[in-house]
Amino acid sequence: MQNQPQKLGGTPAEIFRNGHEAEKAGRFAEAHKAYEMGLQASPRQHPWHYRLGCVLMKMGKVQEAEVAFRRALDLAPGTEAYLTNLAVTLDRQGRRDDAIRFYRRAIHEGARSPVAYHNLGAIYAEEGRVSEAIGAFESAIALEPDAEGFHNLGLVHYAGNDFTRALGCFQEAVVHAPDFAMGHYYAGLCLMKSGLYQEAVRKFEQAQGLNPKLSRSRYHVGVCMHKLERYGQARQCLERALEVFPEDGRIHYQLALTCDALGLPQDARLHYSQARAARARSG
Repeated sequence: MQNQPQKLGGTPAEIFRNGHEAEKAGRFAEAHKAYEMGLQASPRQHPWHYRLGCVLMKMGKVQEAEVAFRRALDLAPGTEAYLTNLAVTLDRQGRRDDAIRFYRRAIHEGARSPVAYHNLGAIYAEEGRVSEAIGAFESAIALEPDAEGFHNLGLVHYAGNDFTRALGCFQEAVVHAPDFAMGHYYAGLCLMKSGLYQEAVRKFEQAQGLNPKLSRSRYHVGVCMHKLERYGQARQCLERALEVFPEDGRIHYQLALTCDALGLPQDARLHYSQARAARARSG
């Protein structure tokens, strides 16, 4: 019964409440209609403009959502949530400079939620502004230390080849969310890059166990096994990875190296040739 459409009659406040119930139930078109009706009767309710913007975002109507958030801000300047969500709409439209400006305004207004810092950090990371990205993610973590924040910070350090700091971040991520497969996966990459192959294998196996779709883990386990001179196990892992990625030149090349180490020259030549063919296809 809770998912049945609500009647939209009544006072503006009742209409808005009905719309909010519809939004929470996932009936976004109904919520949209209710919010518009409520605002026609009571146009200076800035929380209603904000909720209208939120439901428009959920409907994929980003430009219309921008208008709603701007109206909310006109009525309540400096409201953190309004500034942050307006910035999200601008970011989704590719207007990065405007988005940064509004995220910074949200932070200047005393952001109590990490969202503005997270999103600003993501923009800085994509633009290669490493120190600013690190600062933004660290600020998000200070407000709310969660797996996502540590993971995002770890990715920035990983991209800068600072594997020690990156590993610390990924380890913190899985402390906060032990079932976070990508945290274990990236911890494994850091350990592998640092030459700690046995530890890396354990992390890749954890990631694979938590998310069987992380098939790339098998390739990395194969690389680690090769480094540990456990060539038979390396070959098994790499062949399983090849079942999922049959045209991946890196897997063929690593398998060729492993076959050489096993004294299988014909198999090695086959995989070397397939690795060369994959490189040729990729240009």
